[in-house]
Amino acid sequence: MAGCMGFDEQDDSVIEAQALSVRSGISNNRPIRNHLGASASFSTDGFVNLTSAFFQDFGTNGRTCGTCHSPAAGWGISARNVRRRFARTRGRDPIFRLVDGANSPDADVSTLRDRREAYSMLLTYGTLRIGIGIPEDAEFELIDVDDPYGFASADQLSLFRRPLPAANLPFIPAVMWDGRETRDTLEAGLMGQANGATLGHAQAEEPLTDAEQHEIVDFELAMFSAQIISRRAGRLDRTVDGGPEFLAYQPLVVGPFDIFDNWQGRGGKKGAIARGQKLFNEGDGHGNRCSLCHATANVGSPAAFGFLDIGTAAGSRRPPGFPLYTLRNIETGETITSTDPGRALITGKWADINHFKGAVLRGLASRAPYFHNGMAATLTDVVDFYEESLGFDFTEDQEADLVAFLGAI
Repeated sequence: MAGCMGFDEQDDSVIEAQALSVRSGISNNRPIRNHLGASASFSTDGFVNLTSAFFQDFGTNGRTCGTCHSPAAGWGISARNVRRRFARTRGRDPIFRLVDGANSPDADVSTLRDRREAYSMLLTYGTLRIGIGIPEDAEFELIDVDDPYGFASADQLSLFRRPLPAANLPFIPAVMWDGRETRDTLEAGLMGQANGATLGHAQAEEPLTDAEQHEIVDFELAMFSAQIISRRAGRLDRTVDGGPEFLAYQPLVVGPFDIFDNWQGRGGKKGAIARGQKLFNEGDGHGNRCSLCHATANVGSPAAFGFLDIGTAAGSRRPPGFPLYTLRNIETGETITSTDPGRALITGKWADINHFKGAVLRGLASRAPYFHNGMAATLTDVVDFYEESLGFDFTEDQEADLVAFLGAI
């Protein structure tokens, strides 16, 4: 892309290696290409320090926090990038580990073909396998399992979830998709998450020290990520307030997106982005508004601690490859099918089945696919899903404008 002086998004491990060989970091606001333009990171520490504890190996399987939280993928995972890492390393990159990268921890990974099959969910959806059992005091029980990989049970359901971005974290009200690491303070929750990830995902033999946890969390809380260049619309941090640097100083308040107000009334891609922002804020004219749930100003995260069922885990929408669970309410006998009970596996509450937190929306272009399970391959698929599942009603032109906006934040 002309004028984009950044690393290629196609292989984030190469990005990190190149940066380390030059200056052990990435400068603030340095563009990194993606299919919709380029994203960038901004750290209030002055630059992205690739020698911090976030990138150090504390485990036994070669993983660091940066293995699944890359600057090239908006500090999350891009399924496209995962596939390139698989091709480059023949499925031996640290992200490909049986503990959670494989469809089952018992999978055969002895040959290249075996590894491609074993890691198919990670390659297709960018998901890791999270093993959580049904709580002993739950209001429901598991009465049937349809697991294509023959592993899941009531003791350990196989839940395929995408890693949440390790950036823009001052705006989140809950830690993890199901809120299980939420504590009295955000810092405490993130420290628990860092330690749990090191012991689990990295298979460490010892927990992180307090100093190591603090260093990781300080790195995360200083990091902001957003799209900085839009294909055809150009820079997003000059005549408007896009990009990660403006985001780093955004107050945590309820309010609309207004970063593209200066482009209202313009033609071309700039006008489309501005119109999409207006649609996001004001809705489809039929009472449906994206900003109702994604209420934090210029961020799009939920404004309060809470979890929603938008239909992504419904058994009727089961994406290919996902296990399916049939749950029964112990008191009423009612049954429900789910690919991931979500918050209910933490609270044990029937009413919490299929509930998840809403994610921060900034930097979407870098980390496709979307939703907790990666079921939406593109931003167009995201908009289509909301129309089908929640009754949003946009014209084709409005859909295109909303997608243009989501790809520019």
